[in-house]
Amino acid sequence: MKRKFRLGQMLATIGVLELCKHKHIDLGPLIDRHVSGDWGDVDDAQREANEEAVKECGTIVSVYHPHGVRVLIVTDGDRSHTVAMLPHEY
Repeated sequence: MKRKFRLGQMLATIGVLELCKHKHIDLGPLIDRHVSGDWGDVDDAQREANEEAVKECGTIVSVYHPHGVRVLIVTDGDRSHTVAMLPHEY
């Protein structure tokens, strides 16, 4: 897997941690998809914004639906941290 950018410190919100615990979700594959440029279930505008953000150090947002639950993975522009969160935690 080729990484397109640095993740920085990896964080997860309480909501995502509880979801992972109760639904037995492994965030590892989602994080791998995010860092390799597979943005998941985003629209074309977000996909283009992510591609530009990789080049210009902007915020990168991926959306995945493990077990039918929407999970966001967001890497900040300075690449100091990446957060896995539920939409209402964004």
